[in-house]
Amino acid sequence: MKQGIKKKIIIQTGSLRVGGQEKMLSELLKIIDPIKYEVLLLVEENCGKENIYEEKIPNYIKYEFLTSEKFMKKLNSLKQSRNPISKLIYSIMLKLKKKIAIKNFKKHLDFSNIIIDYNLGLLRHCNELNLVGKRLIGWSHAGLGGKLKDKRKEKNRRCYTDIVTINEEMRKCYEERLGKEGVKIHKIHNFLDENIILSNSQESLDEELGEYIISVGALTENKNNACLIRAFRELIDKGIKENLVIIGEGKERENLENLILELNLKDRVKLLGLKINPYKYISKSSLFVQCSYSEGFPLVLLESMILGKVVVSTDNYGSREILDNGKYGMIVENNYKEVSKNIYKLLDNKNLKKQMEELSLLRSKEFSLKAGQKYMEDFLDSL
Repeated sequence: MKQGIKKKIIIQTGSLRVGGQEKMLSELLKIIDPIKYEVLLLVEENCGKENIYEEKIPNYIKYEFLTSEKFMKKLNSLKQSRNPISKLIYSIMLKLKKKIAIKNFKKHLDFSNIIIDYNLGLLRHCNELNLVGKRLIGWSHAGLGGKLKDKRKEKNRRCYTDIVTINEEMRKCYEERLGKEGVKIHKIHNFLDENIILSNSQESLDEELGEYIISVGALTENKNNACLIRAFRELIDKGIKENLVIIGEGKERENLENLILELNLKDRVKLLGLKINPYKYISKSSLFVQCSYSEGFPLVLLESMILGKVVVSTDNYGSREILDNGKYGMIVENNYKEVSKNIYKLLDNKNLKKQMEELSLLRSKEFSLKAGQKYMEDFLDSL
């Protein structure tokens, strides 16, 4: 890069709502050096008041939404409806949203020869783009790069010159499938600003929760909160005094509420819903638990470790990467008896718990904002 000439980069993403990818993008934008790079951020969905991370975009980053807030409001209202006709219209509008977004994306193609598709949102339509002389980088946050059921998406993966993965297992699998076809595969860990997390963790709680175990994540089937709730029932039977706090929202809420009632846990399990600042809850907990079936790189584990919490996680690629196969936290089989057994082991052995907390904090330093900045600058400079 010649002195005084900025490298221009387009970054495409899906939304600025609450979510792991959105949070990570926010961290990435913060460390981009405005002296070296000129970035245009293109966001597919304008979700209005739900654009939580919009205010965190640095003022030196230009950004534009590819669909209007009005369109997204209409789409979301149709999504909530149980009317069959509304569901049909929703399906049609969902496809229309993609067409509008790609049409508006094309208007910006001349801005740069480097395009980072941060959520692989261009996968279905990248064959419609004029990519001659351009470098298209796909950022994979989940999955192992296996063959896709959607034939167009499977074919279009060859449009990407590079794929960035976030854990070693992903890197190996992508290398095996696409590396031999000339696609360059990279691994860049997620990273977090520990100072912001520590600062936000100091806020006082809005409610009295007593002593508690905590889990944070969307209420979805993949997060497998039912396993945690069943494990907690066993822990109560063993006489633990802690409550269980679950932060997050999602379509599984009703099922989880029913399970809580079924297991007679109404007074001991708290579903607190979505919280903008989960750190103040994590920091005051006894330990953190995650029961997901699969995770690419679960940021909430890392956030908990920054706050000095020992982590109990079911076995998945992302947790294995962060916890170094169990060296810095407990990785257990995905069944409620194993989850219960290992939580109890920590609560019953204060020395073990303290030792694991120290290891947890030590490991978190390897994913600091400073470390992430070096990885990112080396990567962007290489493009």
